[in-house]
Amino acid sequence: MHDKTNSPVTGAELGELESFLLSASAPKSAMDLDMLDGFFTALASGPESLEPERWLPLVWGPEAESAPDFASIDEMQKVLALMVRYKQVVETVLSVDPESYLPLFSRCSFSDTSEERAAVENWAKGFLLGIEPLRETWQPLFEEDTEFSALAPLFLLADIGDERNIDDVQWLQCRNAVAESVRAIQRFWTPFRGKTGKIERLSTHDSDDWLDDDFRQECQCRRDRQ
Repeated sequence: MHDKTNSPVTGAELGELESFLLSASAPKSAMDLDMLDGFFTALASGPESLEPERWLPLVWGPEAESAPDFASIDEMQKVLALMVRYKQVVETVLSVDPESYLPLFSRCSFSDTSEERAAVENWAKGFLLGIEPLRETWQPLFEEDTEFSALAPLFLLADIGDERNIDDVQWLQCRNAVAESVRAIQRFWTPFRGKTGKIERLSTHDSDDWLDDDFRQECQCRRDRQ
């Protein structure tokens, strides 16, 4: 039997994961695939990792009264394994080649603008949810005016609190800034990842230019949210 534990997740497998997250078997408050991508990106780009027993309940949502209604042990193992492998893909891209990073919504096509906006909003909400369990550890980023600005597009796109109702031009600017924001956040935390104790900002990073290339992961997800 082939062990896929460390294998990249294929587009077909992401489709299976997305289908389960949107199915009646998952709690109504469960993340969809875009939100999960944003969530895993926050965990991968932030100051420290989070164990599965801490991040998995957040995937099912704060209002989930019970675990998903898996049809079998095999289905449970498959879904959880896909999540772990997908998380590893995001971590690998950001640690090995962050310049190639793209959020899931930038690697997918949409039937209309409203569908794309929903995907981007859910991605941003997922990223912010990834900060919450480690909010105190993330605090140095919030205290850095220059680096904190990297989070601004994500708050605007999440459409929450006082940051609601941005116009179409602002929305497009924020959407196009997401990959650069993630790279800025990842660069900020790189010197501190894996360390324990209180994290303090020691120095600023060089203001290198961000370079977007033609990298595309093998995911060719298509959404069907009719």
